[in-house]
Amino acid sequence: MKARRSSWKAEPLTVPQPIPPPARVWTRGEMGIIRRGYVPQIMDEKWFIFMEGDRLFAHRSWTGIGIYEATFARTRGGYVIESAVVTGDDTEYRRSSDEAESQTLEVLIISHLLGEEPSEEQLAGHHPVRKWEFMVPNVPKQMFLPRVIKRASPESDA
Repeated sequence: MKARRSSWKAEPLTVPQPIPPPARVWTRGEMGIIRRGYVPQIMDEKWFIFMEGDRLFAHRSWTGIGIYEATFARTRGGYVIESAVVTGDDTEYRRSSDEAESQTLEVLIISHLLGEEPSEEQLAGHHPVRKWEFMVPNVPKQMFLPRVIKRASPESDA
């Protein structure tokens, strides 16, 4: 199912600040997957990501606050991100350096949309909590759900 703005809470990104676009070239196949977006199943997944046209939007799942926006463009061999912004509103998001934010945007696409595990190089420099954010989609959902569910049975009711 394709993620849409209406699939989850999505507040507009405020105080947009440009960041360097990730240098990666995304294949046509990858772009097809990216266009599906990502709707979290539980709040602990942290991110809600969707596309409208050639523009990608990444929001925090708890608050719906817009954190990243990126515009894709066709290029030889696939697609590139031609421009990207991160929110500069420090009351909503404590941003890192431009380069770190560009890398975070790329890792979000890799982990949440393509379902790939980011490399150690891609995660280098991220705080351990932020590393966890990128791994959640790859962790079985059962780890977050209650493990003990008592089932009513005729014997236990007696």
